[in-house]
Parts: sequence; structure tokens; C-alpha cells
Amino acid sequence: MSFAGPPAEHLSSAQFYSQALNESDAGKRRRLFADARASNPGSYELWVKAAEVEEHWGADEGKLKSLVIRGVTAFKNPAGHEHQDSSSLSGPITRETWLDEAVKAKQGGKSKTAVAIEQAVDEAL
Repeated sequence: MSFAGPPAEHLSSAQFYSQALNESDAGKRRRLFADARASNPGSYELWVKAAEVEEHWGADEGKLKSLVIRGVTAFKNPAGHEHQDSSSLSGPITRETWLDEAVKAKQGGKSKTAVAIEQAVDEAL
């Protein structure tokens, strides 16, 4: 996904998740994700929520991994990521933090997302 400019609608992480779970159109889900990222540039959890949404809509592990790896890479060096507001972060998001998100995803019934996070972390961190 490329940066889509200013958000068409200001969305919190929770609003994104709720709306995207109910949106069957993939293009509209991408727009919601772009709006949520622009509204919450310091939220690494948003990438996990996006993967959970796509798992809900039937995405395979490859697509989920591709999505999560972009988030892992963006937050590996937030100051170097052109679309990140690094002032909202205290530092890079660690391997352990991402793996904690994988555990939460698995406990929440999102096993494909959990595997995608684990694979993305192994590959990118």
C-alpha cells in the first residue's frame, strides 16, 4: 500500500477494526486502513489489526505475511520511515513486542495472523 495522503476520515484503531470487519469490499478496507494509518502514525498494533481483518475475510498466510512485514519493517526504524511520525514513538518496536502481538492474535482465534507475525519477525528483525 502506498501512502494515500491525508485521511478522508479520522479513524481510531478501534473504529478501523470495527468498520473493516464489516466491509466486504477490499478496496474500501484498504482506504479505511490508509485513513487509520494516517490518523494513528505511531500505532504498530494497527498493522496487526489489519492482518486480523484480512484473515477474517479469507486472506491466505502469504498475503497476511506480506502485510505484516511492511508494518514490522516500518517500525524497525521509525525515524527512517518516510510516512511515520517518529515523534509519537519512544523507539523501535522490538521483536518481543511483535511476538507478544502474535500470542494475542493466536489467543484471539487468529492463528494465520499469529503465524504471519512470527514469520515476518523472523525475516525482518
